[in-house]
Amino acid sequence: MGAEMRVHDPYVDHWYEMESQDSYPVSGQSWKRFFRNQENLTELKIENDFSTAIKGIEALILAVPHNEYLNLEPEAVVEMAGGPIAVIDCFGMLSDDRIRRYFELGCEVKALGRGHIQKIKKEVQKIKLQQLS
Repeated sequence: MGAEMRVHDPYVDHWYEMESQDSYPVSGQSWKRFFRNQENLTELKIENDFSTAIKGIEALILAVPHNEYLNLEPEAVVEMAGGPIAVIDCFGMLSDDRIRRYFELGCEVKALGRGHIQKIKKEVQKIKLQQLS
């Protein structure tokens, strides 16, 4: 939909399904027919270095619970990205403490199965307002 995408995965060198999206699983019946604006996915490359992959990003999507992602410290992520970002946790891997820290650092956080995130965000905002007073 117009976003520049970067991919990092410590265990994958390339995605056959993306490289072959025009013909996978068979020509004329590819999965591409279900998606719009994805013509350039055949050119998608997997970045080996996490810090390079997230430099200058606006959003980080955590889609798989690899140990490398489970142990990410919010301060390090924000520093590598170059500032506050949106963090989307598709696997429920972020602890409440990490979610809270992302909010403290000025990030936005969304996570699957974590309906109480807005409560955490409001608590952080309340503390920040108290500190300003």
